[in-house]
Amino acid sequence: MDYKRWMILGAALVGFSVNTSVSEAAPYVPEQIFRWVQSSARTNYFFNRQQICFKLDDKGMVDTNVLIVPVLKTFDDVMINDVVAKRRWNGKSLQGFNDFVGVSEYLIINLAEKKVHVQEIDYLDSTWTALDVVRSDAAVSLEELSDKSLEARFYERIIDFALRNQLILAERTKGDLDEALKAELLKAQEAYRAENPPDRPEDNE
Repeated sequence: MDYKRWMILGAALVGFSVNTSVSEAAPYVPEQIFRWVQSSARTNYFFNRQQICFKLDDKGMVDTNVLIVPVLKTFDDVMINDVVAKRRWNGKSLQGFNDFVGVSEYLIINLAEKKVHVQEIDYLDSTWTALDVVRSDAAVSLEELSDKSLEARFYERIIDFALRNQLILAERTKGDLDEALKAELLKAQEAYRAENPPDRPEDNE
């Protein structure tokens, strides 16, 4: 997956409208690209529904145990000021941070291991330009998160979306995908949908 291409796509389509659910500084985020999951007092949580896919293994086969997910978090003014203050305290560059609105993260979710790896964090301005890029090896166990955790809820909804759209994600991955696996994924997808009605019809692609 071309992560930077996702950033360009978002910048081209999002524009500069205002999302007032958290912060007047945050740009409007279109849900045909980004699936809104939740909002806290400080943060809006989205994932890219058009770019989420499975990982390819070393042989170029689709690995349905591992998800690749670009996510977006926009912040309110209090959170923005807190991030900027911490950067100032740590002696990091503040260039462009007068227009800071949130972060994008590049997640690897291992369904079999029930772990989430954050591989990259981009600090964004209102045009979705990266002000700073941080590589990360942070990992969290889904089983260790509290049921009340906002992150747990966020990851849960991403995984739900993936399971109800397994075949679509596999075809989007563009790896080797034989007919037997396609049939297996379609069967699993239909079974999951039958047992788990979507919160919104658009959750089923």
